[in-house]
Amino acid sequence: MSRSRIMKISALIIAFALALTCLAGCGNGEGASGNENAGTVISETDTELTIVDQAGREVTVKKDSQSIALCYRVVIRFLLSLDQGDKIKGIGKSEPFLEELQPSLADCMDVGQGVADIEALAELKPDLFFHKASDVETLEAVEKIGIPSVGIEVETPEDMIVALKIMGRVCGAEEKADKLIECYDASIAKAEKLTADIPEGKKKTAIVMGTSIGKVADGSMLQGEMLERAGAVNCAADLEATELWPTAGTEQIFEWNPEYIFITGSESAVYGADEIYKSKAWSEIKAVKNRNVYVMPAEQDSWEFPGIVSSLGTEYMIHVMYPELLSDEQLEEDVNKLYELSYGRTFDREELGY
Repeated sequence: MSRSRIMKISALIIAFALALTCLAGCGNGEGASGNENAGTVISETDTELTIVDQAGREVTVKKDSQSIALCYRVVIRFLLSLDQGDKIKGIGKSEPFLEELQPSLADCMDVGQGVADIEALAELKPDLFFHKASDVETLEAVEKIGIPSVGIEVETPEDMIVALKIMGRVCGAEEKADKLIECYDASIAKAEKLTADIPEGKKKTAIVMGTSIGKVADGSMLQGEMLERAGAVNCAADLEATELWPTAGTEQIFEWNPEYIFITGSESAVYGADEIYKSKAWSEIKAVKNRNVYVMPAEQDSWEFPGIVSSLGTEYMIHVMYPELLSDEQLEEDVNKLYELSYGRTFDREELGY
């Protein structure tokens, strides 16, 4: 057989193999068939919807889904703000604040926190399962027991908007999703307008620290973007990250010498502003000397947690660093406006803790 003949046959075999691979990946939950963006609707009937999730997978869901389960706790707030709380039947962990908003959360089945309890999910058999997009293994495992599984990613403002669109679409709450996105966009635009005229040389230097001292938000994280939108220079912006909340270490932070330090409001934090203020090692840092170390509000509903309330976190940072640009009264007005839209009610400062 001639060399050219062999090459032609080899090319045909490769093309056939590629075609089979494509076909294998085009089924429900196995990956998008093309380069469709997350949120793209692939097909739709009167009863079903096939959409690309944020893991790049095509997922087919029922349009009238009445029960939802999740192991990715951050999703709860999104669903509550979309008025879908009564559909949540399985979760891993709740919070008193969330149960105040949706009392039925206290009676939900435990389906795993972070790691899915496949047996519990099989018993509950919800119409829909939400999970973090990065954990494709779990998404696929839940799909295999017949539960449509949607991957969600909310680590950046852009991701959050896409996540809202997807959740609004698959839950039949598109109109509310659009209102929430409009509110979030307006708040971000307001923050950018307020800080637009701050000269580069006059911007405050700041960091956001994580659940343990020395961990910081780099430029790729939501909290890092919040700092920059608030008109600050994020000292950790260019830190080479190999993990979420990368470790800068105290020596690096001392070298940065930030004017402001914000500490995550996460319940997992093992320290607070008092520990920083009492430490002799930190006493010469500008933020400590000038008493500019703050735990991010709100105590009951963290404003640096992924969600549209993160826009309030940005406004809070502006108020703290540039009080002349955003007064306490203006911040409170925006807080009430967002909570009224999200949950149909407002909270006083003591209730939220800010």
